[in-house]
Amino acid sequence: MLSTIKQSVAAALRRMATRVRLARCRAPVRVFGADLHVGSRPRLWATERIEIGDHSYLGHEVSIETNCRIGRHVLMANRVALVGRRDHDFRTPGVPVRFGHWVGSERTPSPYRADAVVIEDDVWIGYGALVLSGVHVGRGAIVAAGSVVKNDVPAYTIVGGNPAVAIGKRYSGSDDIARHEAMIRSGTFQSSEKGFDHFIVRPGNP
Repeated sequence: MLSTIKQSVAAALRRMATRVRLARCRAPVRVFGADLHVGSRPRLWATERIEIGDHSYLGHEVSIETNCRIGRHVLMANRVALVGRRDHDFRTPGVPVRFGHWVGSERTPSPYRADAVVIEDDVWIGYGALVLSGVHVGRGAIVAAGSVVKNDVPAYTIVGGNPAVAIGKRYSGSDDIARHEAMIRSGTFQSSEKGFDHFIVRPGNP
């Protein structure tokens, strides 16, 4: 009985912590899906919009410093960063970079467009990976730990390195991908702040 009470209290505290971390997000438009988990010490900031889909997981010390749209069932490991590639104007003659136009400044806005990062559904981004603004990570892709992603990642492709390049495929062919997606669409998936033993992982029919 005591163990159950402790478990329930711990789960409630974790839910509260996630809500507080999301509330601290600094972006004019914030869209957060259901059943999210956000680890400790995140930095969530954007000039326009941050969107995170249902059932996604952001690990400890994740840093989002650009506009982004993150899909459903996305797994972002600890210390993943989504950052701008042209946040500061460094080409104006006579102006040090420190004092140049900045993408987040209303007083001296940057002339560069604040392109968004798009991460589609069912993507895994490994520990410490860095994704630059303007990148589109396709559905089902995997980004290896420590990678620097500056180009788009095709769906169900595994990439790694600096700069990140294709190193494999998640599935062997289109039939396997179609079966995987059909089972997700008809399945039931739900995480729980009580721990992995309480997760609902129920794939549907292919």
